[in-house]
Amino acid sequence: MAYVKVAAISEIALGQAKQIKIGGKTLALFNVDGVFHAIDDTCPHRGASLSEGELEGNQVVCPWHAAAFDVTCGARLSPPARSDVASYKVQIVGEEIQVDIG
Repeated sequence: MAYVKVAAISEIALGQAKQIKIGGKTLALFNVDGVFHAIDDTCPHRGASLSEGELEGNQVVCPWHAAAFDVTCGARLSPPARSDVASYKVQIVGEEIQVDIG
């Protein structure tokens, strides 16, 4: 495992997201009721940034064509996307949000 600091807890308000670029990857980091989740930021349908989508509970809706994904595991919930996105383990150490990009 290779946990890397990606943000501070205070940087992402409840119900919000932040785009993170780390280790050659672009991730979307979400705050769902104080629990942080990280998934690939790129929608597999047409490449939109999922961090710019609407977060509704634990699902994010792509801002371009409304494909939905579960931010807790990256599962595709609705078309037009045809595949899931990768998800990453997140841990909190003090005030740091760390993601396993291993």
